[in-house]
Amino acid sequence: METRILVMRHGQTYANVEGRFAGRTPEPLTPEGEAQAARIGKFLAGEDLAAIYISPLHRTRRTAEILAQVLKRRPPIYESPGFLEISIPPWEGRTKAELRADPAMGYEVWSQRPHRFYLPGCETLAEVYGRAVRAMEDLFHQEKGRTLLVVTHMVVVRVLLLHYLEKPLSFYRRIPVPNALPIGFRAQGLEVKVEVPYGEGPEAENMRRFLEENS
Repeated sequence: METRILVMRHGQTYANVEGRFAGRTPEPLTPEGEAQAARIGKFLAGEDLAAIYISPLHRTRRTAEILAQVLKRRPPIYESPGFLEISIPPWEGRTKAELRADPAMGYEVWSQRPHRFYLPGCETLAEVYGRAVRAMEDLFHQEKGRTLLVVTHMVVVRVLLLHYLEKPLSFYRRIPVPNALPIGFRAQGLEVKVEVPYGEGPEAENMRRFLEENS
């Protein structure tokens, strides 16, 4: 029995445009982010989505709601904490420039060696990897034979790709993850294969090349 899970990052936010770390704060989509969600909804119109799972944050819910309106049949939307953004509270609302200017924030380690990032009271990349993979495996077991969509965050998409492409955490920065580009994870038996993404344009082509080179 085959199960497919399409995983995508939310649509563009103002924090994305401004280079701010939104973290787990309520961050709205830009008009372009809303348009991205609608475009992906059209790409997915032919899919029989049984459900949409989201991170419990505004930007993922808004993305899911917009694209669901375009689908022929609107699937239910469920929140899953396993797909949440990485928790780094001291960074929330701050720009990359501000974080770089404060060595105590550990941003240089995060930008160059994210697998070694550690800040007291914050999640590590390995911790996000663990909970995201558990959430994904739970869906594969609980939703067998169905097609699902997961709307989440860049960090989560990257760690899921690391896991299913069998890459180390040190490979993290090499994975391109644009906004609103669904990537397929197809499970049959114990094997999970990563499929080429939905969508058009240079970002989709870049992801296709990456998957061809690393699958």
